Amino acid sequence: MKLFALLTLICCNGIVYSQPPTVLSTLPVHQTNNAPSNTEIAVYFDESLDVATVSGASFRVFGRWSGPAKGSLALFDNNRQVVFSPEEPFFAGEWVTVSLSKTIKSETGENLAKPYAWNFWIKTAPGQLDQPLVETIELRLPDDPTLLQTYGAYAGDLDNDGYSDLVAVNENSDDLRILLNDGQGGYPSFTIYDMGDDSTPSPSEGADFNNDGEIDLVVTTAWDTEVRVLTGNGQGSFTNLQTYFTSNGVRGVVVGDFDGDGWDDMLTTNRLSGNISIFMNDGTGGFTVSGMDLPGEDETACALTDVNNDGVMDVFFASYNSQKVGVLLGDGYGVFTPAASVGVQGKPWMIATGDFNGDGNADVATVNSNGNKTAVLFGDGQGGLGQPVHYSPINHNFPLAIDIGDLDGDGDLDLVTSNYGSKTYTVFENDGLGSFVAAATLNADSLSSCAILHDRDNDGDLDITGTDEGDDVILLFENPGQANVLSETDKNEKEIVLFPNPVSKTFTLSYALRSSQQICFSLHDFLGTPIKQWKKNQPIGNQLERCDVSSLPFSGIYTIWIKCDEFEIVKRFTIVR
Repeated sequence: MKLFALLTLICCNGIVYSQPPTVLSTLPVHQTNNAPSNTEIAVYFDESLDVATVSGASFRVFGRWSGPAKGSLALFDNNRQVVFSPEEPFFAGEWVTVSLSKTIKSETGENLAKPYAWNFWIKTAPGQLDQPLVETIELRLPDDPTLLQTYGAYAGDLDNDGYSDLVAVNENSDDLRILLNDGQGGYPSFTIYDMGDDSTPSPSEGADFNNDGEIDLVVTTAWDTEVRVLTGNGQGSFTNLQTYFTSNGVRGVVVGDFDGDGWDDMLTTNRLSGNISIFMNDGTGGFTVSGMDLPGEDETACALTDVNNDGVMDVFFASYNSQKVGVLLGDGYGVFTPAASVGVQGKPWMIATGDFNGDGNADVATVNSNGNKTAVLFGDGQGGLGQPVHYSPINHNFPLAIDIGDLDGDGDLDLVTSNYGSKTYTVFENDGLGSFVAAATLNADSLSSCAILHDRDNDGDLDITGTDEGDDVILLFENPGQANVLSETDKNEKEIVLFPNPVSKTFTLSYALRSSQQICFSLHDFLGTPIKQWKKNQPIGNQLERCDVSSLPFSGIYTIWIKCDEFEIVKRFTIVR
């Protein structure tokens, strides 16, 4: 008996337990501001995956304006690298979210322990900040109420024609007005979608709640307790309106897969009730609702991204009366925990997130209504926030809406605020390090309620679309671009990404070419001694070069030299085995 027990103990101690697969790196990296419009998306894992578990259901990509991305998935490096190739390009300047569900398994059958998600921005062409008004679209019809109160708009591609459409949200008339793009950046007509009496529809956001590949819409109620989910039909309209009841005064909404089941969930900030609500998707596009109180007063705005760089989505939120901006850290199971909280000058109305100073960490900007200020707070990449930097230029009275994007095409994120009290939109230029200056002031006639940044005419630069809730109009400001102007990156050297780094057996080089040409590659050891050289003739556009270094006998630092007519660059990488 003692011998049997001893043998059993030895055998048990010899067992090697399988570990869940872990994401080592991604391409584009989190918070990148200038990914190519036709970028491939790659994820590198620490072990081989079960190919059957990698699919469009477990690897989802969503563009803020282009919607659910269709494409193909391929696995490389003994099934440790997954590459998604989109069928169609992303829209210039849009925010892209990649979501990996926990259903992805390793070859040994272990699921991802938590979902993994990240965001990046699509590159824009060089453009201008001071944009002329080219058209005013009247939304009010003769038999409409005196005031529609057009609060804002969503600019997703509702009919899958590759152009950005508009859904204008009208609080007083309780409806949506859907404007389809004519393929030239114009909106010649609109249809009305009734939302019911006294619903005061307000903030809205696009998503794919039922995973059918079409843009759906969530619309909240600024003065009520309802959240409406509209199912998109992919032809420019919505069906199957579902109403969910929650706390009062739903002013903000974000969408993401909070628990890693492959279905989009929602979180709202409820100003009048002073709390948040979490809507968990039941796997059919329906939701169960729960509430959560936070250590603040009148939670009013929210923005979703990975704040502490753990691959799990978190939430920036702002509290109206307590005048604070805070962080909710997600755990990957649908639970959020309050973390940092920082005071700002004035009552925050809306917030937006991105990497403003280029350090790879998520930052947040907020417009602070009665304070007449816009504040920028830098994240430390660990869930913390620095002290705010406030901006209060002239004609910046009662700012209540904000959107961000690279308007001038220089590779950093600019800001546009809607200033309700001064009938203006302020365009803030980023210096690349996160400092801003008011570069232009655009005018409305009555009450500038919202501005969104999107490429209406598909010319590669970001245009500004404003709403005026006093006159019930949409204002189209046109980015004239900068003809024959190249960014500094284009003039001096093309950005090349080496992925992953450190390297075990293979790595990938991602780069783009303006013309077809021959590329020369040269692999060197730490002392600069050439190890291997090769050449390839490559076409115009984005390229992926996969390099096998499994035959190299030693770990350590190596370099690869890449040379062509457009650039000559040396990239360093480390082999670890």
